[in-house]
Amino acid sequence: MDEKEVLTRFKNGQLDRTQVAALLTGAATGAGPVVLARPELRPHPAPAEPAGGPAVAGPVADPVVEPAAPPVAPPVAGPVAVVGMAGRYPGAPDLAAFWRQACGGYDSASTPPAGRPGDERGHYLERVQDFDPEFFGIDAHEAALMDPQERLFLETAWEALEDAGCTGGRLDALTAADGTPRSVGVFTGAGPGDYALLASRTWRRERPRPMPRGGQWSLPNRLSALLGLTGPSQSVDTAESSVLVALHLAVAALRRGECAAALVGGARLLLHPSSRHPGAGEGVGALLLKPLARALADGDGIHCLVRGSAVGHTAPDPTAPGPGRGSRSAGARAAAARAAGTPLAGAVPDGVSGRVSREALRVAGVGGVDGLVREEAGAVRALVGDAGVATGVAVLTRAVLQLGHRVLAPGAGHARARPWENEEHGPRRISVGVRGAGGADAEVVLEEYLPHAAEPQASAGPELFLLSAPTPAHLAATARRFAGMLGGAGPVPPLGRLARALRTGRAAMDCRFAAVVADTGELARVLEEFVRDGAPCADLRGGGADPLGLGAVPETDGYLAALWQAGHLHQLRGLWLSGLDVDWAVLEPVGAGSEPVSLPASAFLRVPLWLGGEEGPA
Repeated sequence: MDEKEVLTRFKNGQLDRTQVAALLTGAATGAGPVVLARPELRPHPAPAEPAGGPAVAGPVADPVVEPAAPPVAPPVAGPVAVVGMAGRYPGAPDLAAFWRQACGGYDSASTPPAGRPGDERGHYLERVQDFDPEFFGIDAHEAALMDPQERLFLETAWEALEDAGCTGGRLDALTAADGTPRSVGVFTGAGPGDYALLASRTWRRERPRPMPRGGQWSLPNRLSALLGLTGPSQSVDTAESSVLVALHLAVAALRRGECAAALVGGARLLLHPSSRHPGAGEGVGALLLKPLARALADGDGIHCLVRGSAVGHTAPDPTAPGPGRGSRSAGARAAAARAAGTPLAGAVPDGVSGRVSREALRVAGVGGVDGLVREEAGAVRALVGDAGVATGVAVLTRAVLQLGHRVLAPGAGHARARPWENEEHGPRRISVGVRGAGGADAEVVLEEYLPHAAEPQASAGPELFLLSAPTPAHLAATARRFAGMLGGAGPVPPLGRLARALRTGRAAMDCRFAAVVADTGELARVLEEFVRDGAPCADLRGGGADPLGLGAVPETDGYLAALWQAGHLHQLRGLWLSGLDVDWAVLEPVGAGSEPVSLPASAFLRVPLWLGGEEGPA
């Protein structure tokens, strides 16, 4: 076809811009025939002709060729894996302490910590005014204006990423369909803006002062901005069920390919007197999710699987007046819906509706409730109280820990923790359901991950142990944590798994320590000496990293691979300490997903930060 016919078909909507460009280019160059596909776009209506007949053709403008649409990630099928988690709860600064409390039937209720006004018994976190701005590169004055809920969530989210081994090059490797790195979504719930209310009491028109941000949007957006995360970043507020609804949205985003991983969590603090009442509680928690196939490919440790989820709404007062609610047709439909299914056994008054529970089980592919353990908000009432947004993340964390330890914590029908016997000989499952104060129901079905049996891989020789931190003081504090783990009474992972988890899963910061050791005993001695004697570390904060410029030479990757293959660990140690970026995940082959490697998180050096430089609540 000639140029005129091509342009006529374009105006009539029979060709799209890409096809027009191909045809015109082919016509100009004498190329062979172009095979056309039917346009995907909806045809544009042809322009109406003037009353006097067709217009005389004038000069024809060159067609505008729009850039190709970015690649779209294919939908992701299969379950989603929980690959990292962290949290702080009343009397429990970490999840190990939280699990001990859950198993022991601990009740965390107490009077407010010293420094907080009032005497209402509740479930409180300690030192909520403390934060480590230097670790995150935040100015101290700016940090003092940040909501403490936001500050706590930043620290907890970082710990969850470290638990997943996802703060260094492996975070960069989580790419979107178009290659954009750090494709991680953040889905959160946040408590009320008490900090802004406190600040408003000191604001005066004659002496205005900077005020904290009052929106809940800042909780996920701040984290995404600080870490350069490029996936969806949004906050959810459905009261107690917020975090479960956020997880439901995160799983949907993962399945649609909107992000390669998703961080889900929430925080709630009782800072203003109006938020406190007898039995109220506080807490913060976060979980990192990945599609199971991606987690296996990355060699992640897997805490459990998310098999299905559902959300809905149940009116707190079904008799409340509303337009059309009293109609006979609406009543008939409601009665039919109630008759369509049998409520799940074991439902409790503050649990979710049977309709939402059945939908979650259907999505999870679970045929019945036999052998299914149910968790509701009441399961964590003694641990965190009436904790609003933190209720959902606390009950979710408790469920994941039960699956990981294969132990049932005290609950309805049993006052003591007991081994979780599995008579079905399949994966253990827990259905977690929470209803928000306004009637927003959310249910999530979790399943135990059963890895394929693999031969244990013992370390065949010495290992390269790496630690880094933003300052020498942070580095010494983190080294002290690892020395305490190696010298403590708890289990110690094999040296090979420990060293590899640190090399491939932790971010390389400016202050660095490295040692080549033969076993965990030697590592403990080296760390104790480093902490005790204050030995100098590699400090790259003043510049001078990679003095030979090897990072800019393409042959360096092959050189590093050759050093690794030959076992020249001391040379690799020297290069890393000099500031050369080493992609350890590329050098070391990944295996299938396995049980998580429990390692100490990086140490935070917290200082009190409050409005106007005041000490604030304890």
